[in-house]
Amino acid sequence: MSNRFKRIIKIYSILSLVAGLLVACATPSVSTSILMPAKQSGMINTKRVGIESLKGDRNDFMRGKLRSFVADIKVQGEPYFTIIDLDRQLVLNEQRLSDSAMFSADTATNLGNLEAADTLFGGSYSSNFDQTKTQQDVQYCVAKGEYGCTRYATKTVSCFQQVSSVELSLRATNVEQGTMSFTKTYSDSSKNSWCENIANDSTASFLLAVVTGPKDPSIMKEKNIKKILADLRRDIAPYAVTYKIRYMTGDKTRFGGVEDAKIAFNLGIEFVNNQRVNRGCELFRKSASLYSGSPAIYHNIGVCTEVEGNFDQALAFYEKADRLTSSPSRIIGESLARVKKTLSGRSTLDSQLR
Repeated sequence: MSNRFKRIIKIYSILSLVAGLLVACATPSVSTSILMPAKQSGMINTKRVGIESLKGDRNDFMRGKLRSFVADIKVQGEPYFTIIDLDRQLVLNEQRLSDSAMFSADTATNLGNLEAADTLFGGSYSSNFDQTKTQQDVQYCVAKGEYGCTRYATKTVSCFQQVSSVELSLRATNVEQGTMSFTKTYSDSSKNSWCENIANDSTASFLLAVVTGPKDPSIMKEKNIKKILADLRRDIAPYAVTYKIRYMTGDKTRFGGVEDAKIAFNLGIEFVNNQRVNRGCELFRKSASLYSGSPAIYHNIGVCTEVEGNFDQALAFYEKADRLTSSPSRIIGESLARVKKTLSGRSTLDSQLR
């Protein structure tokens, strides 16, 4: 076995040991999904949606995408919106008005009432794709030695850049009130760059520049649309946020010298570290019954309570943990901010789920 290979094996072994130690010492955590209300408050009572033709949308391409996307939105496993099929002639008449100075919210209201929609989506859509060409000097290897390249050369090659962009300006009209629920412009763009390959040059051993190649414009556009629809999703309907919540592994109180409380707490940490969250929570609560002065105990019970969905009680535990600390704790601060944010949207979320 060569000395070089032995050194590689030694370095790999050290890195593996360090990685193992880091995993062992990592702060235990649990992932939980919390339902948040739609970001646009004007969408609270929206359930029956009609989608108009969009200005600039050739052959209703984006309208079809939007219709399918909204129809597929589910909350708690159930379809959230009912899509109302608008009469095409009425849509065309309304569209002509929306493109003129005569348009007002009343126009959309009348159309919505005729079609039994509570909200109408309309607006405009545009997409663009450009490809440009430039010349660049690329360095490549023409002679290789035992330890790598010994001589380089430069060659001028053609390089290209593709730019795809999509913009959706959306307005939502509340039919019953005759007002705009919200208006917003969603946009996304992406780039792809590459240079021509000279790797087949008879003098080139390898090319230093990364060579990719052109991408299908339609695929780039689809990715742009996917991104703006994901942004729209959070605006119009309740959405889940996944949090990675950290447990505390101890504090300065040393559990008041109560050994059984310490044993129960540490065993709880061991269980949550092995994805046995319910068992860990039982042990944290047992620890609290043995000693009442530990911020770590009450914080971790707060985590258990939050994961169970009792946010008011979780806040009470986090606040108690905070009062017991002798100095600010980042983990407790994160938990307080997170559960307060969740609670602030509860009434809005309840209204949206009715």
